[in-house]
Amino acid sequence: MQFRDLKAQYQALKGEIDQAVQAVLNEGSFIMGRQVNELEQSLAEYVGVKHCVACANGTDALSLALMAWDIKAGDAVFVPDFTFFATAEVVSLVGAHPVFIDVEPDTFNMDPAKLEV
Repeated sequence: MQFRDLKAQYQALKGEIDQAVQAVLNEGSFIMGRQVNELEQSLAEYVGVKHCVACANGTDALSLALMAWDIKAGDAVFVPDFTFFATAEVVSLVGAHPVFIDVEPDTFNMDPAKLEV
């Protein structure tokens, strides 16, 4: 079942996307470059915070969050049982224990009632 036609979306924005990608390639600043800085500033303004850190992927973002919260060996971290494996993987990588919590069937968010069991 196809939910999004990514090819059609790309075709609709092809000129803009190709131009932006080519600009990054031309500058050669793939990490900490002008475009990354602009993205971080725009996202920070959008969500109303002082700072925003762009990550290469969701796994890196989750790892940074655990570090910021000082999660370490022996800690328990609640994670949804219906998720990408990286959600629990990063918890294990810092030595903590992932505790899988059932999700609500209509939202796929963790069911708060299951936290009390």
